Amino acid sequence: MVRVVDVSERRVILRAAENVMARTFLWILGGVLLAVGLVSLLFSFATPWGPIAVSLPQVGWDAVGDIEPTSYFPLAVFGILFGAPILVALNATAWKYTDGY
Repeated sequence: MVRVVDVSERRVILRAAENVMARTFLWILGGVLLAVGLVSLLFSFATPWGPIAVSLPQVGWDAVGDIEPTSYFPLAVFGILFGAPILVALNATAWKYTDGY
């Protein structure tokens, strides 16, 4: 049996496919941004004696007052501030594309 599809239905199908591809791209972009931000956050702080993980056991908790942001800090903030809202916004409307499940 041959199904006849009119032009308006074809446009709706194409628009839905474009929407799915755009949402998939945004899911990947948001996840990568958030992951880069969180991993960069691990290296975003240091003491004058070196990275926190290396210097705190040597100098003790007295070095806590000397903690300062490194060059990774802006990357971490950017990744978290842009990645998390993208994922939250996509997740808030995901039920529309899964028929409520």
